[in-house]
Amino acid sequence: MQTDELLAYIFERRRASPEFVSWLKTSKRFHVFVENHRDKIRKKVRNVENDDGLKDIYFELEIAALLLNESRFTLQYEKYAVTRQRGPDFTVTFKTHTPFNVEARRIRGLDAADRTLVAARLTDAVCDKVKQMPPGIVNVLALTSAIAVDSSELTQVMVTLRTLAEGKVEAFFVQRRFESATEFIRHYHHLSGILYRSNGSLILWANPLAKHNIPREIANILPRL
Repeated sequence: MQTDELLAYIFERRRASPEFVSWLKTSKRFHVFVENHRDKIRKKVRNVENDDGLKDIYFELEIAALLLNESRFTLQYEKYAVTRQRGPDFTVTFKTHTPFNVEARRIRGLDAADRTLVAARLTDAVCDKVKQMPPGIVNVLALTSAIAVDSSELTQVMVTLRTLAEGKVEAFFVQRRFESATEFIRHYHHLSGILYRSNGSLILWANPLAKHNIPREIANILPRL
Protein backbone atom coordinates (compact mmCIF):
# COMPACT_ATOMS: atom_id res chain seq x y z
CA MET A 1 0.00 0.00 0.00
CA GLN A 2 1.08 3.56 -0.61
CA THR A 3 1.67 5.70 2.47
CA ASP A 4 -1.45 7.82 1.91
CA GLU A 5 -3.60 4.71 1.48
CA LEU A 6 -2.19 3.18 4.65
CA LEU A 7 -2.78 6.35 6.66
CA ALA A 8 -6.36 6.66 5.39
CA TYR A 9 -7.06 3.02 6.23
CA ILE A 10 -5.67 3.14 9.76
CA PHE A 11 -6.75 6.59 10.89
CA GLU A 12 -9.91 7.04 8.82
CA ARG A 13 -11.15 10.53 9.78
CA ARG A 14 -8.34 11.24 12.21
CA ARG A 15 -5.15 12.98 11.17
CA ALA A 16 -1.97 11.02 11.82
CA SER A 17 0.81 12.77 13.70
CA PRO A 18 3.65 14.24 11.60
CA GLU A 19 6.10 12.00 13.47
CA PHE A 20 4.22 8.84 12.53
CA VAL A 21 4.01 9.94 8.89
CA SER A 22 7.75 10.59 8.93
CA TRP A 23 8.49 7.13 10.35
CA LEU A 24 6.47 5.56 7.54
CA LYS A 25 8.15 7.59 4.83
CA THR A 26 11.73 7.21 6.05
CA SER A 27 11.76 3.56 7.08
CA LYS A 28 10.85 0.87 4.59
CA ARG A 29 10.98 -1.76 7.35
CA PHE A 30 8.56 0.21 9.52
CA HIS A 31 6.23 0.76 6.55
CA VAL A 32 6.14 -3.00 5.95
CA PHE A 33 5.55 -3.63 9.66
CA VAL A 34 2.60 -1.21 9.78
CA GLU A 35 1.15 -2.57 6.56
CA ASN A 36 1.36 -6.15 7.86
CA HIS A 37 -0.38 -5.15 11.11
CA ARG A 38 -2.69 -2.48 9.73
CA ASP A 39 -5.90 -4.19 10.91
CA LYS A 40 -4.63 -4.50 14.48
CA ILE A 41 -3.38 -0.90 14.57
CA ARG A 42 -6.60 0.40 13.00
CA LYS A 43 -8.65 -1.36 15.68
CA LYS A 44 -6.52 0.19 18.43
CA VAL A 45 -6.91 3.67 16.93
CA ARG A 46 -10.68 3.21 16.60
CA ASN A 47 -11.00 2.17 20.23
CA VAL A 48 -9.12 5.06 21.84
CA GLU A 49 -11.29 7.50 23.74
CA ASN A 50 -9.04 10.56 23.90
CA ASP A 51 -5.73 12.11 22.88
CA ASP A 52 -3.89 10.41 25.73
CA GLY A 53 -4.95 7.02 24.42
CA LEU A 54 -3.75 7.94 20.94
CA LYS A 55 -0.40 9.10 22.32
CA ASP A 56 -0.04 5.71 24.03
CA ILE A 57 -0.44 4.00 20.66
CA TYR A 58 2.04 6.36 19.04
CA PHE A 59 4.66 5.54 21.67
CA GLU A 60 4.13 1.81 21.16
CA LEU A 61 4.62 2.30 17.43
CA GLU A 62 7.61 4.58 17.99
CA ILE A 63 9.30 1.75 19.87
CA ALA A 64 8.61 -0.51 16.89
CA ALA A 65 10.11 2.08 14.55
CA LEU A 66 13.21 2.45 16.73
CA LEU A 67 13.74 -1.31 16.97
CA LEU A 68 13.36 -1.66 13.21
CA ASN A 69 16.10 0.92 12.70
CA GLU A 70 18.49 -1.87 13.69
CA SER A 71 18.84 -4.18 10.69
CA ARG A 72 19.87 -7.12 12.90
CA PHE A 73 16.53 -7.04 14.72
CA THR A 74 13.40 -8.77 13.46
CA LEU A 75 10.10 -7.99 15.14
CA GLN A 76 6.94 -9.86 16.15
CA TYR A 77 3.96 -7.84 17.36
CA GLU A 78 1.93 -9.13 20.33
CA LYS A 79 3.18 -12.68 19.94
CA TYR A 80 1.73 -13.75 23.30
CA ALA A 81 -1.78 -12.58 22.43
CA VAL A 82 -2.11 -15.48 20.00
CA THR A 83 -2.12 -17.87 22.96
CA ARG A 84 -4.34 -15.52 25.01
CA GLN A 85 -1.50 -14.72 27.40
CA ARG A 86 -0.80 -11.26 28.75
CA GLY A 87 2.70 -10.53 27.51
CA PRO A 88 4.99 -7.82 26.14
CA ASP A 89 4.14 -5.87 22.98
CA PHE A 90 7.14 -6.96 20.95
CA THR A 91 9.31 -10.04 20.65
CA VAL A 92 12.60 -9.15 18.99
CA THR A 93 15.13 -11.57 17.53
CA PHE A 94 18.73 -10.44 17.26
CA LYS A 95 20.76 -12.00 14.43
CA THR A 96 18.13 -14.75 13.98
CA HIS A 97 19.11 -16.52 17.23
CA THR A 98 18.77 -14.30 20.34
CA PRO A 99 15.18 -13.40 21.30
CA PHE A 100 14.07 -10.77 23.80
CA ASN A 101 10.81 -8.99 24.65
CA VAL A 102 9.99 -5.29 24.80
CA GLU A 103 6.90 -3.84 26.50
CA ALA A 104 6.05 -0.15 25.85
CA ARG A 105 4.36 2.12 28.39
CA ARG A 106 3.80 5.90 28.30
CA ILE A 107 3.47 7.51 31.73
CA ARG A 108 0.78 10.17 31.75
CA GLY A 109 0.26 13.42 33.62
CA LEU A 110 3.62 14.21 35.19
CA ASP A 111 4.73 17.58 36.56
CA ALA A 112 8.45 18.32 36.25
CA ALA A 113 8.40 20.35 39.47
CA ASP A 114 7.15 17.41 41.57
CA ARG A 115 9.93 14.84 41.53
CA THR A 116 8.18 12.81 44.22
CA LEU A 117 5.26 12.35 41.82
CA VAL A 118 7.65 11.41 39.03
CA ALA A 119 9.21 8.71 41.23
CA ALA A 120 5.78 7.45 42.30
CA ARG A 121 4.51 7.18 38.71
CA LEU A 122 7.67 5.37 37.60
CA THR A 123 7.22 2.95 40.49
CA ASP A 124 3.58 2.35 39.62
CA ALA A 125 4.46 1.75 35.95
CA VAL A 126 7.00 -0.91 36.90
CA CYS A 127 4.59 -2.58 39.32
CA ASP A 128 1.85 -2.55 36.69
CA LYS A 129 3.97 -4.03 33.93
CA VAL A 130 6.30 -6.44 35.69
CA LYS A 131 3.64 -9.17 35.75
CA GLN A 132 3.65 -9.16 31.94
CA MET A 133 7.26 -10.31 31.84
CA PRO A 134 7.35 -14.04 31.05
CA PRO A 135 10.05 -16.29 32.52
CA GLY A 136 12.85 -17.83 30.51
CA ILE A 137 13.64 -14.84 28.29
CA VAL A 138 15.15 -11.35 28.43
CA ASN A 139 12.43 -8.73 29.04
CA VAL A 140 12.84 -4.97 28.60
CA LEU A 141 10.29 -2.36 29.71
CA ALA A 142 10.34 0.74 27.48
CA LEU A 143 9.00 3.83 29.26
CA THR A 144 8.50 7.47 28.37
CA SER A 145 6.78 10.59 29.67
CA ALA A 146 6.72 14.30 28.98
CA ILE A 147 9.22 14.75 31.82
CA ALA A 148 12.97 14.25 31.57
CA VAL A 149 14.39 11.56 33.84
CA ASP A 150 18.13 10.93 34.11
CA SER A 151 19.85 7.62 34.81
CA SER A 152 20.52 8.41 38.48
CA GLU A 153 16.86 9.20 39.15
CA LEU A 154 15.72 6.03 37.40
CA THR A 155 18.25 3.97 39.33
CA GLN A 156 17.12 5.48 42.64
CA VAL A 157 13.49 4.60 41.91
CA MET A 158 14.45 0.99 41.25
CA VAL A 159 16.70 0.77 44.33
CA THR A 160 13.86 2.11 46.49
CA LEU A 161 11.42 -0.41 45.01
CA ARG A 162 13.84 -3.27 45.63
CA THR A 163 14.44 -2.09 49.22
CA LEU A 164 10.69 -2.06 49.90
CA ALA A 165 10.36 -5.58 48.54
CA GLU A 166 13.34 -6.98 50.43
CA GLY A 167 12.07 -5.23 53.58
CA LYS A 168 8.74 -7.06 53.21
CA VAL A 169 6.66 -3.89 53.18
CA GLU A 170 3.62 -5.99 52.35
CA ALA A 171 1.00 -3.22 52.33
CA PHE A 172 2.86 -1.37 49.58
CA PHE A 173 2.70 -4.36 47.22
CA VAL A 174 -0.77 -5.53 48.20
CA GLN A 175 -2.00 -2.04 47.33
CA ARG A 176 -0.49 -2.61 43.87
CA ARG A 177 -2.30 -5.93 43.39
CA PHE A 178 0.42 -8.35 44.43
CA GLU A 179 -0.29 -11.05 46.96
CA SER A 180 2.90 -10.13 48.80
CA ALA A 181 6.36 -8.61 48.45
CA THR A 182 7.62 -12.11 47.67
CA GLU A 183 5.31 -12.33 44.66
CA PHE A 184 6.62 -8.99 43.41
CA ILE A 185 10.23 -10.16 43.73
CA ARG A 186 9.40 -13.30 41.75
CA HIS A 187 8.12 -11.21 38.84
CA TYR A 188 10.88 -8.63 39.30
CA HIS A 189 13.47 -11.31 38.52
CA HIS A 190 11.91 -11.55 35.04
CA LEU A 191 12.55 -7.86 34.31
CA SER A 192 15.94 -7.58 32.61
CA GLY A 193 16.01 -3.82 32.24
CA ILE A 194 14.25 -0.53 31.55
CA LEU A 195 14.73 1.60 28.45
CA TYR A 196 13.57 5.15 29.19
CA ARG A 197 12.99 7.62 26.36
CA SER A 198 13.65 11.13 27.63
CA ASN A 199 14.08 14.32 25.58
CA GLY A 200 14.92 12.38 22.44
CA SER A 201 17.55 10.18 24.10
CA LEU A 202 17.39 6.66 25.50
CA ILE A 203 18.59 5.56 28.94
CA LEU A 204 19.09 1.88 29.71
CA TRP A 205 18.91 0.57 33.28
CA ALA A 206 19.93 -3.07 33.78
CA ASN A 207 18.36 -5.08 36.59
CA PRO A 208 21.11 -6.66 38.74
CA LEU A 209 18.60 -9.22 40.05
CA ALA A 210 17.43 -10.37 36.61
CA LYS A 211 17.50 -14.09 35.91
CA HIS A 212 18.23 -13.28 32.27
CA ASN A 213 20.58 -10.36 31.72
CA ILE A 214 20.49 -8.30 28.55
CA PRO A 215 23.34 -9.58 26.34
CA ARG A 216 26.13 -7.02 26.12
CA GLU A 217 25.81 -6.50 22.37
CA ILE A 218 22.06 -5.82 22.65
CA ALA A 219 22.63 -3.58 25.70
CA ASN A 220 25.04 -1.54 23.59
CA ILE A 221 22.55 -1.21 20.73
CA LEU A 222 19.39 -0.24 22.60
CA PRO A 223 20.41 3.24 23.89
CA ARG A 224 21.68 4.13 20.41
CA LEU A 225 18.53 3.31 18.47
